[in-house]
Amino acid sequence: CHSWSGNRVTCQSWFELTLKEGLTVFRDQEFTSDTTSRIAKRIDDVKVLRDVQFPEDASPISHPIRPDSYISIDNFYTATVYEK
Repeated sequence: CHSWSGNRVTCQSWFELTLKEGLTVFRDQEFTSDTTSRIAKRIDDVKVLRDVQFPEDASPISHPIRPDSYISIDNFYTATVYEK
């Protein structure tokens, strides 16, 4: 799916990264669920949320989906950007 939208969209600012990557992840989830089992795909997606997103939300690196400011752009490449 990154070749469909993720790699073809240029962000005007780093704050648009979440929108671009979130849409790409959503499209990938929809495509995969259409070509395999929707229920199995949803179960896999929930496992990712439980294993990655929830612990991140409870950690010191937790951040809003679109923060007002940032210290380092490296903090944007987290499960929050891709999965939330």
